[in-house]
Amino acid sequence: MQFTENKNNYSILNDGYIFVIVIFFSIFFRLSDLDNRPFHTDEAVHAVKFGELLETGNYTYDPIEYHGPTLNYFTTISSIFTNKVTFSETTEFIYRVIPAITSLLLLIMFLFLRNEIGDRKLFLILFIVGFSPSFVFYSRYYIQESMLVTFSFSMILSVYKYYLSKNLKWVIVSGVLAGLIFATKETSIIFFASFVCSLLVLHLSKRINLRNFSTIYHLFYFVATFIIISVLFYSSFFTNPQGIIDSVSTFFNYFNKAGSNTEHVYPWYYYFEFILFTNNKLILFTQIPLFIFSVLGIYFSFTKKSHLFFSIISIISIFQAIVYSLIPYKTPWLILNFWIGFLILAGFGISEIFRKIKSSNFRIVFSFIIGIIFSFHLYQTILTSFTYPYQPENPFTYSQPTPDIISASQKVENVLDSIPNKDEIFINVIAKNNDYWPLPWYLRKFPNIAWNNSIPNSIYKYQLIISSPEFEEELINKLYSLPPSGEKNLYVPLFDNYVSLRPGVELRGYIQKDFYDFYLRSKN
Repeated sequence: MQFTENKNNYSILNDGYIFVIVIFFSIFFRLSDLDNRPFHTDEAVHAVKFGELLETGNYTYDPIEYHGPTLNYFTTISSIFTNKVTFSETTEFIYRVIPAITSLLLLIMFLFLRNEIGDRKLFLILFIVGFSPSFVFYSRYYIQESMLVTFSFSMILSVYKYYLSKNLKWVIVSGVLAGLIFATKETSIIFFASFVCSLLVLHLSKRINLRNFSTIYHLFYFVATFIIISVLFYSSFFTNPQGIIDSVSTFFNYFNKAGSNTEHVYPWYYYFEFILFTNNKLILFTQIPLFIFSVLGIYFSFTKKSHLFFSIISIISIFQAIVYSLIPYKTPWLILNFWIGFLILAGFGISEIFRKIKSSNFRIVFSFIIGIIFSFHLYQTILTSFTYPYQPENPFTYSQPTPDIISASQKVENVLDSIPNKDEIFINVIAKNNDYWPLPWYLRKFPNIAWNNSIPNSIYKYQLIISSPEFEEELINKLYSLPPSGEKNLYVPLFDNYVSLRPGVELRGYIQKDFYDFYLRSKN
């Protein structure tokens, strides 16, 4: 795609309407078919946490699990708009719509930089970031990461706008965003450290002068706004003062978890390995072209003082890439914290190369090449978020439950609906290390459920049992040896086919024959 610019720095792409189109389709990609992938374990955990807030009105920040409170409190907005008042009524949409919509804030914030960076750079950045396979995929995930990076990079934009204008409104916006960052996830400390590092590096290199960066008056407003937003969320809107203290103590837990957890430990190159090139029988995925342009963008960002904004993005992104790579604890969505910066720099790099090409013929050739790269970029987004949204071959899926979990929970619901006194049916779910998630989400409509990591001696009192296969021998023994005389029941398999919680993780179901007969008769 070829661009020319007039003296007002407007592209020939219909005077800005192209930005509206890009944002519109970014919304479409994020909101379409939000339930096309089973709930991930982490999504289910956060959904259950929100369920407590929805039904009791109470939220207590936990410094050990769940991360920050913004995700839960923001979800109250979608529950109000959809008129959901109980946890059992909620759907995937009301959860996933929150990070999906929030992620658009970053694109909207970029519109405020239109005059500073020009239409060509703005279009390239909006397209690359708006349709990024990783950003779109995890924006459709009910976890904190897309919200964290949205608030983080939006804060960079607002601070830069303040640096240029010294306008108090950008101080307030920056303070609000900083508070939201802190209240979203404990890894915010990595972003704040990278941001401070970028300012120090630019000050020492005399690109900026920190003494002239802000007045005491404006700094006070920034700190005050940050504290107010943080305290509001962590104190559960002044109902849990302990949450304010816990918001600091959580960092000790995070560093311990990041350093000692062995379940999610991967080598330093893990993020770059899966984001740059993945090839299997379903998906050929690569972001190598954009990575190359991002490296060029980093180089160009330090060639002129007028590229200050991109210098800040470069330092922050490199700093976070190093830190997240060195931390042994890794999950794929953490890559967003620095990869979004690389994508912004890729748009900048492409724009700078185009500007340096003087020949109109070469510009046409370069535009054609970029068009191919962008088409493949968009195609990969469609593959990962819509064509293969849960398959293990998708580079962004991680311990992803299979559709079996949906069919299995539907079978439980169908069986119980066929029983006249279904409210008297008790369910017991057993799995080692509590590895039954996301079943608590899918079985949320049934109140009489016990969750165990071993088989209790009272197991024979439960009419329906879901268990890991390694417990089967012990389970059968207890079902037929422990019941008192006259209380022994025959159990039959609940599921007709193999049911996998995740690839390689099987679930088996058992139900008392008398109750299963109700179901069979109802089918006939």
